[in-house]
Amino acid sequence: MKTSIVILYILLAVVVFFPAQDIYSENNKIETLEELIDEALNNNPSVRQAYTIWRAAEYRIPQSMSLPDPLARYTFFGESVETRVGPQEYKIGASQKIPFPVKLALKGKSEARRASILKEKYEAERRRIIEQIKFAYYDIFWVDKALSITEEQKSIVENLEKVAQKRYEFNIAPLQDVLKAQIEFSKLVDRLVLLKQNRKSLKSKMVSILNRPSSVFNDVESVEPIEFNYKLEQLHSIASESKQELLAAKLDIQRAAYERSLAAFDYLPDVTLGFEYINVGKGYTTQPNDGQDAWMGSVAINVPIWFNRLDANLKEKKSYLEASMKRYDNISNRVYYEVDDMHFKILAYKDIISLYKTALLPQTKQGFEAARTGYETGKVDFLNWLDSERVLLRTRLAYYKAIVDYMKSIAYLERIVGTNL
Repeated sequence: MKTSIVILYILLAVVVFFPAQDIYSENNKIETLEELIDEALNNNPSVRQAYTIWRAAEYRIPQSMSLPDPLARYTFFGESVETRVGPQEYKIGASQKIPFPVKLALKGKSEARRASILKEKYEAERRRIIEQIKFAYYDIFWVDKALSITEEQKSIVENLEKVAQKRYEFNIAPLQDVLKAQIEFSKLVDRLVLLKQNRKSLKSKMVSILNRPSSVFNDVESVEPIEFNYKLEQLHSIASESKQELLAAKLDIQRAAYERSLAAFDYLPDVTLGFEYINVGKGYTTQPNDGQDAWMGSVAINVPIWFNRLDANLKEKKSYLEASMKRYDNISNRVYYEVDDMHFKILAYKDIISLYKTALLPQTKQGFEAARTGYETGKVDFLNWLDSERVLLRTRLAYYKAIVDYMKSIAYLERIVGTNL
């Protein structure tokens, strides 16, 4: 008995000091956009892959600027070569190839530009992931709003069905009104099922981008349209300075120019310096230099005489340089077009949001209230009331869809120009 009382006191203490709501506190957490972006940039595999590829390319720079390995030689004479001062027993030597001056520097600059290009690709991948996070976040916000609005509309239609039922019971309205209200209610229930399924799909997409080990994803914050006052000239300037694709294309022109210069220097010879030491055995003479070892130095150059190969290599590098310049022009034209296109779309969405907020939403709400009052008093038929309810639902959904499209367009424009706006 005493043991049972002790256990009861322990359980009461646990309940008092460790409230049950703490167990579910994670489910009440609000997912903020900034935290999700940081999480994705730290954990997304494609971002990590682009980062490691860039870092690996940086390790190639010192490799390209270093001299080739020297050659060491050892020669053993199977049968000694007799000389005046004694027999040659073995020979050791070493040689070092030294490329023509400037060649190593050009190789280093070319590899540095290649690494910088991969860095810009890494930054572009970060921008792509940020865009994906924002798109998924805004879509989840819209689905949540659609669920909330549809639930409200379902309650409205439920009340409408009750009014129609009472009017039918008093022989004021036909049974057809009741049936139409029930059909409309079923359609809203079906819409709710589809919206909930859509949210599950969006949640899975978000978790995939975040690379989370579990499928836990909580509610999102309310999204409000931000102010956008950029001019086209400003956006073009920002894109030319920040767009990763443009910067990478510009770096590729520089890299191709270094490669072309390097191909031109292939017409000039490289130098190989050598040294050999010969071990001479004891001879049979009385000369002071009897058995004296010998050494020698050597200088060699390669002779670039195969001009067909050298000419073809130089023409190849020139063609790559020209292609890089054309590629930059092509990317530049595409980026500026996309900037113009998204700028016009953002301004259009901005006007649409203002129109919904100041005119359409108040008008449809007023129209719905008037239709409801008219139906209850017998001045408006059921179809007009039902139609006003549908218009109100579509208008409220369209308003939040315009906000989401506006914010997604800004997110897309940020990826086009390569930085946050």
